[in-house]
This record gives sequence, structure tokens and C-alpha cells, in this order.
Amino acid sequence: MANKELRSMNRAELIEIIYALQQEERSIREENEKLHAELDEKILRLDKAGSIAEAALGLNHIFEDAEAAAQQYLDSLRVVETEAARILENARQKAEQIVTDAEERARQTEIRREQTEQDIQQKREAFIKSVNRTVEEYAGLVAQMRESPGE
Repeated sequence: MANKELRSMNRAELIEIIYALQQEERSIREENEKLHAELDEKILRLDKAGSIAEAALGLNHIFEDAEAAAQQYLDSLRVVETEAARILENARQKAEQIVTDAEERARQTEIRREQTEQDIQQKREAFIKSVNRTVEEYAGLVAQMRESPGE
């Protein structure tokens, strides 16, 4: 399965793959146990056989079958391990990307917060100046009115 395909899968699909691989592993183990049982049965038959040559020929075939089954089992475990490593690496990369994105968003938010604080400070200062001018103008008008009360 291609790395890109794994990256595009969601968690449920990945779990489904792992479950299928576990089922396959279980099946291979059962087959291995069955082959071991057959091996034991054949060994018993060989014990009953009178000829050492016949026993040796039979054992060769049995051991070859057992070795092939064991190799198949090991190969399937390697496939499962490789897939798990790929999935883990993909998850690690996604986690790093999420952290990087979150840090960038936090940095941008901090910049916007600082800019907003500056804007508020400027507007506050402008408002205070405006209020002070208005108060000064009002005080000037009051002073004029006091100087010329009857006009």
C-alpha cells in the first residue's frame, strides 16, 4: 500500500487495516498449529514405518512444509510491522504539522492582539485630546460669558 494512500486514510480505515492484518496473522498461526499437528501425526507414522530411508524422505518433506509455513508467518509479521511503522511515521508527521500550524496561529493572534492594543491606545489618546479641547473651549465660553454678562 502506497504511503500516500495511507496518509489519505482516516483513523477508522487504518484500524480496519490493522484488524485485517491481525486476522491474517491469527489465520496463519492456526495454519501453523495445524501443520505442527500434521507434523506430529506424520512423525508418529514414520515411527511406525520400518524403513529409515522412508522416514528420512518423509521428514524432509514435513520439515520443508513446516519451514515454509514458518517463513510465511514471519513474512506476514514483517508486512504488519512495516505497515505499522508507516502509519506511526505518518501520524508523527501530522502531529508535527498540527503543532507547527498551531504555533503559527498563536503567533499571528499575538500580532493581531498587539496591533489591536496599539489601535485602542491611539483612539483613547485621540479621545482624551478631543475631550480636553472640548473642555477648554467650554471653559473659554464660560469665561467670555462671565466677562460680558449683560451684553
